[in-house]
Amino acid sequence: MSEQNAQDENSVATEQNSMVQRISLEVKRREPSSINELVLDNCARCYSIQGLTDEFCNLRVLSIINVGLQSLAKFPSLPKLRKLYLSDNRLSSGLENLEGCSSLILLVLAGNKFKSIDELKPLIKLSKLSILDLMNCEVTSIDGYRETMFNMLTQLKFLDNADKEGVEKYSDDEDDDDEEEEGNENGASDDEDNDEEDEYEEEDHKTGLKALYNGTFEEGDDDDEESYEGNEEEEDEESDEDDDLSEGGDVSANPVEETAKGEKRKRAIDTTEENDTDGPPQKI
Repeated sequence: MSEQNAQDENSVATEQNSMVQRISLEVKRREPSSINELVLDNCARCYSIQGLTDEFCNLRVLSIINVGLQSLAKFPSLPKLRKLYLSDNRLSSGLENLEGCSSLILLVLAGNKFKSIDELKPLIKLSKLSILDLMNCEVTSIDGYRETMFNMLTQLKFLDNADKEGVEKYSDDEDDDDEEEEGNENGASDDEDNDEEDEYEEEDHKTGLKALYNGTFEEGDDDDEESYEGNEEEEDEESDEDDDLSEGGDVSANPVEETAKGEKRKRAIDTTEENDTDGPPQKI
């Protein structure tokens, strides 16, 4: 084996090990399907994609900046990927390998080697792509570049940090677009949840009113029952008092009669005493 071939093999091995090791370091012991964000910036001599597979099916953000990437061959299908950062590499073609990233809304290719509009045509198939950055690429120096790009990629909102009218994009716009996209994706489920919440709230409201009315009526019934029971008790007390009075009248009648009789006796005694005071009766 020649010395040149040995060096090439060592270079490929180093390239593969560099990205594979970095992915392993970032993922650690987690399952690839549980990873939402992966940063592989500044890996040494990563000329092509290595170690990144379709198992990262829930990946939303991927950054491979400044790794010397020259090819996008073997780029996996990542249907949930929204943001892809590939700036400061050596890419000049191969964008058709991104077709499996159907949810991509932001693509940063700044500082690469794209020279013609034709090399960018595969981006037409990314229907959700709204932000594209090609700053510091030779293609940006072509006459009519911006107008041509906006006409070719009708889904674009911002190109190289500005909209079609040249108004600069703020950093928050990127987050707004991402949230809007997520909202559209989850809109149906959110609407269903909101409808269910409204139904529950309406039922709770009705139940609360019903309980309030029922409680009022029940309290009123209780008051009526208490009032009725109170009237019965008062009537019973009055009846008992009447009975006591009637019985008391019979008892008090005897003392009155006895008093009258006692007064008669007293008068008789008094008359007798007067007769005794006058002395013995005189003989005639």
